[in-house]
Amino acid sequence: MANNSGKRRSRVADMAAKPTERVYNPPGVPPANETTFPIELSEEDQLVVRLRTYRKKIVDFAVMQETMVSGEWEQLARIDCCRGTVHRHLVTAEGVVLLDHDLIRDIPCGEKSWEVVNDSYEGALDEMEDRWQDNLRRWRRGR
Repeated sequence: MANNSGKRRSRVADMAAKPTERVYNPPGVPPANETTFPIELSEEDQLVVRLRTYRKKIVDFAVMQETMVSGEWEQLARIDCCRGTVHRHLVTAEGVVLLDHDLIRDIPCGEKSWEVVNDSYEGALDEMEDRWQDNLRRWRRGR
């Protein structure tokens, strides 16, 4: 087929182009609802939970461990969802990253995604409640 310039137009697909990878993306706010609340662990330690719910399911969450330093809350550990996974983060008091996106579970795209996130929340909360003292020791020691 010739275009107006008289040159032949190629219809060959670009085989070097990679298809766009689909990654789980939760519903935004709105239509989802988001709530954040603390869970006291000690006078100077807490978990902060952020939940996004939609159609009676948890579709996004973060469970963050914080400790009081000089009158300010400082985050030292977290389990959250982003980039299509449920994963852990852990840092030291000096800011050295010990764990960054340490995979717990992949979140598939499609109809099962909300169930995977919803089902992962309780385990994440249990882990953060069970390991908060270990996380605090690692944060203080730097390893």
